[in-house]
Amino acid sequence: MEVLKDVSAIALANSLPDGVFLVDERGRIRHANAAWEDILGYRPSELLGQTMLELVAPDDRDRTQMQAGRVQAGVKCSGFENRYRHQSGTDVHLSWSAQWNVEHRLRIGVARNVTALRTLAEPSPLAQLQARLAPHESRVLQLLLTEAAEKQIAEQLGLATSTTHSYITGVYRKFGVRGRAGLMSLWLKEMRSR
Repeated sequence: MEVLKDVSAIALANSLPDGVFLVDERGRIRHANAAWEDILGYRPSELLGQTMLELVAPDDRDRTQMQAGRVQAGVKCSGFENRYRHQSGTDVHLSWSAQWNVEHRLRIGVARNVTALRTLAEPSPLAQLQARLAPHESRVLQLLLTEAAEKQIAEQLGLATSTTHSYITGVYRKFGVRGRAGLMSLWLKEMRSR
């Protein structure tokens, strides 16, 4: 069932680049504008009647349900962020503005796709691991990514070979690899995903 009946209101909602949902008291989507096809990969007609929470990334469902309850209680929402699942299975980061419409008994939500901003702000898993390395391990890592042999790394850093070996072993352990080939493979995957 589509709630928006007025043709001009539907055309207006469909012209927005942001996603618009009208959600009933039970959390079912009663209207979805055309932007959702670009944002989540679903045609608006595929979204009608679905429970909104079915689309939310599992880790964000509790927070989202609490926020929806506050909106339904009359609290206006602006800047609430959560992740929805794209039809392809990837997460889409959304920033919401929402309010409850007493007359129609609907939650009106407008979502902006902020995925590009969030993925730039979030360090990659590899960068997070690298940030946890001790200073000597970071220098060893940089040299491991070259063709330098373990003895050459020790000489360049002015360390004993046994100390260098212990740093190298620590780097491999922290990155969950068995050797230089595994480390290089991780690094190459990281470079391809950028």
